[in-house]
Amino acid sequence: MPPITRTAPRYDMLFSDGRFNGTLLIGPDPLGENFDYEVFVEARRKLRDIGLEMTNGKRGLEEYKKTFSFNGSSIEARIRLVLGRNYSGDLCELWRETLTNEDFIYLKTHAGLGSHISLTKDARYFTDAMKEGSDKPRKQYQLFYFDCCKSEMYYKQVLRDYAEDDADLILHKWFCDYRIIGPVAVLIDELMNGSNFKTIVSRMNDEYGIPHFDVDDKPEDMRLDRKMVTYSIGQR
Repeated sequence: MPPITRTAPRYDMLFSDGRFNGTLLIGPDPLGENFDYEVFVEARRKLRDIGLEMTNGKRGLEEYKKTFSFNGSSIEARIRLVLGRNYSGDLCELWRETLTNEDFIYLKTHAGLGSHISLTKDARYFTDAMKEGSDKPRKQYQLFYFDCCKSEMYYKQVLRDYAEDDADLILHKWFCDYRIIGPVAVLIDELMNGSNFKTIVSRMNDEYGIPHFDVDDKPEDMRLDRKMVTYSIGQR
């Protein structure tokens, strides 16, 4: 018999030991403007709207926390919000540490037409870090959200090669608007509510709205009912 496909994140592993740790990395604006800072400021507001409070901060990195209840247990959420351009430490090292230790990993950046993840000028470092793996054991289960243009096409396989079947992926189907940040806050809120993937993605798409049409879109893809956010469920 074929394996039964899960319908929800592995909450037993995502919230293991009563903790839920996530990192939101805001990369540079693909147009070379300063929209990344505007997005960072809006992300602050969105995190506060879902009840997270800032508990610590330094240049380019802020930490937010919230205690919530899940299946009768108390869970402490710790979300790091990082503005890559302003981060005062070693961003490449932070990325490696994030890939190894975090339960939830969010990345907003320019897709680079599938060739790189451009958090810094050394753009290929980030996909290379995933392709090479790590000499440290990763979390048994992780949830990724790659908020960049056509991440389903460009990065689904990169992520699967890196995480194999021990991860669930939230991805984008179309060219996206870099300035839209709301869906990640909706995702975090729905995770804290214990929602299934169908509900999570539906509400994220409601928050995103109708994806804009791009000059590279095929005519048959220019539908007003199309949705931006999709997902890929691991087999473990």
